[in-house]
Amino acid sequence: MARRSQMEILLDMLEAVAGGRQKPTHIMYRANLSWSRLTKHLDLLLKQGLLMRTEVDGTLYRITRRGKEVLEYSNRVRSEFYPRNRTFPTEVYVQNK
Repeated sequence: MARRSQMEILLDMLEAVAGGRQKPTHIMYRANLSWSRLTKHLDLLLKQGLLMRTEVDGTLYRITRRGKEVLEYSNRVRSEFYPRNRTFPTEVYVQNK
């Protein structure tokens, strides 16, 4: 299995929060991270203004407008590399030697 880059981890975390997972442990499980790595990456996302933290009945995280823009941009770039309606040839041509 290939390792994820830091950018992929951060995007996974943004997707988790955008998908409704606001509690730290829910983000941790959805992004498949350890607690120490989660807190490190959460701090980075907070400093960059991509997430905001609220303290209501515990700590909750919400994605900011800027975070949504980053996520949308990332999805546009991914769709260029992995188009959904891409058709692959059904026949494989083998050359005879």
